[in-house]
Amino acid sequence: MFERFAKDARLAVVSAQEEARGLGHRHIGAAHLVLGLLAEDGGTAARALAEHGADLAALREAVRRSAGAPAPAGAAGTASPPRRGLLGRLAGRGHIPFTRPAKRSLEESLRVALDRGDTTISGGHVLLGVLRTGDPGALRALTDAGVAPADLRGTTERLLGEAA
Repeated sequence: MFERFAKDARLAVVSAQEEARGLGHRHIGAAHLVLGLLAEDGGTAARALAEHGADLAALREAVRRSAGAPAPAGAAGTASPPRRGLLGRLAGRGHIPFTRPAKRSLEESLRVALDRGDTTISGGHVLLGVLRTGDPGALRALTDAGVAPADLRGTTERLLGEAA
C-alpha cells in the first residue's frame, strides 16, 4: 500500500513515527498520524488543519494528554527492539509499530483515494481515513486542540477536490 503514497503522505507517516517517539510512546496511533500530517506543512491535510486553527504544539499536547504519560525511560519492558521496515529505513531509526486504529486509518485512506478515483494517496486521503475510522483518541485530540472533526472532514474534501 505504501507504494501508492504521495510524497506528502509518506513524509507525514515518518513524522508520525517521530512524533510518537518524541512523546515517548511505543506505538503510532491515529492521533500521531494527524500530528504527522500537520507537521508536514504545505500538504492538503496540513492546509485543512490550518484552516481550522490547528496548532502543532496544542495538538501535540492534546495527543500527549489523551494517550497518558509515557513510560519512564529505561523502565522494564519499555524498549522496543530495533526493527527495520519501510518506515524504519525512511526514518533512519528503529520501527515503531502502528496501533490497529492507525492501520485501519491507513487502509481507509486507500479506500478514500479509490472512491475518489485518485491513483495516489495524499495526506488529505490519510486525514480523511483517520476521520472516517473515528478513532476516539484522534477525535478527542482534535477536539481538545479546538478542531471540529466534522467541519475538518468537509474542508479536507473540498481541498482534495480543488487539487484534482
